[in-house]
Amino acid sequence: MAALCSAVGVSLGAVVRFLVPSVFYGPPQSFKIGNPGDFPYGPPTFLADEKIFVFRDRERGFAVASAVCTHLGCTVAYFQNDRDFHCPCHGSVFSPTGAVLHGPAPRPLNWFEITLTRDGQLRVDKDKTVPPTYRLMV
Repeated sequence: MAALCSAVGVSLGAVVRFLVPSVFYGPPQSFKIGNPGDFPYGPPTFLADEKIFVFRDRERGFAVASAVCTHLGCTVAYFQNDRDFHCPCHGSVFSPTGAVLHGPAPRPLNWFEITLTRDGQLRVDKDKTVPPTYRLMV
């Protein structure tokens, strides 16, 4: 009887292991976004595929903010007239630093590390969050 239970247990374990994928494919969290000259000064550039805003300021340099609302993951929009981020789904509003001005968002927008690669391109790393004051001077 013990041998039968053991065989059934091993078989079930093998079936479960077969059904669960070994590798989960997801988009890379570190990626190049182009050369510094590709980004104008002034309002941020929205990169829809990456769901980020790239800011470029003459005095403060480059910064990257997430375009994903911290409430339910909708894509926020940036409004130049008030310099705030607005979520179209449930009305959350974020300040220019990403702080929550009006809920239901539970926390601020994320800001990501931006660096310059050896080949002169800008690289964003979504695995490395930084404070809203973080800037890359180029």
